[in-house]
This record gives sequence, C-alpha cells and structure tokens, in this order.
Amino acid sequence: MKKYFLVIFAALFLTLDLWAVEVTEDDFRDVAGQLRCPTCQGMSVLESDAAFSNQIKDLVREKMSQGMSQKEIEAFFVERYGPWILREPPKQGFHLTAWLIPIGLLVLGPILLWFLMWRRTPVEAAIKLRSDADIMAEMEKVLRKMKEGGHAV
Repeated sequence: MKKYFLVIFAALFLTLDLWAVEVTEDDFRDVAGQLRCPTCQGMSVLESDAAFSNQIKDLVREKMSQGMSQKEIEAFFVERYGPWILREPPKQGFHLTAWLIPIGLLVLGPILLWFLMWRRTPVEAAIKLRSDADIMAEMEKVLRKMKEGGHAV
C-alpha cells in the first residue's frame, strides 16, 4: 500500500511542472515594467537591481507561473503597497484627476494665457514717457530761471 502512495506521490510531483504556466519574457517585462521600485526613485522594478526589486521580480514570476493575469498581479501589489506601487495611476475614481489635470492644462492653458495676456488692452505706463524735445525744453526752462537768479524748481 505504501508503494502505491509513493508511486502516486512521485507521479504528482513529476507532473507539477506540466501544470505550471509558461512565463514568457515579454509578459514578465510588461508586468514588472508597470511596478515602481520601492527603494529607487523613478525606476521600475524591471529597471532596478535593488534587492527589494529582485524579490518583487521573483514574486511576479511566481504569480505568473501560477497563471495569474497582469491585472491580478497588479491588484495583488496594490493591495499590499497601495496604488503608489503602480507607475501609472489607475484611470478611475480620484486617481483619474492625475490624468485629467495635465490634459486640462494642455488644452485650457493656451486659452487662459490668451485671455490674460493678449486680450488685455494696453494700459498707459505709470511713468510718463517724454520725448527728447520735452526734456530739452524743461532743462532750458530750469537754466533760464537759474540765470535770472531764482532757484530751480
């Protein structure tokens, strides 16, 4: 009886590799490229060689070999680390504002600048600009008063 259990156990152990899902390098790159490295700034898990990133890469490979999809793996990491772990914020709920604000600025920014700058009517300068002739006339007037004995005003 023990022999039968041993044979069945050995057969199951040998077929475990047959049940594993083959992980392609492209699929792995897609998933690992979407996850942010917790220790490096601005790098994906795929790009980083940090120890923690290597652990995450191993975990991604393990989850993929278990047959989990990219969305399921991302959900797994979001559940553990929050949405910060994703390099792109989710396009739903409050995180949608992270997508809409830059687009809104690109579309509405030039219109706002046009209204603020180019449509504004020119305002006269607070400092009165004078021509050279006006300055010369004023200087001659001051000199004339000085010659007559009065003080310049």
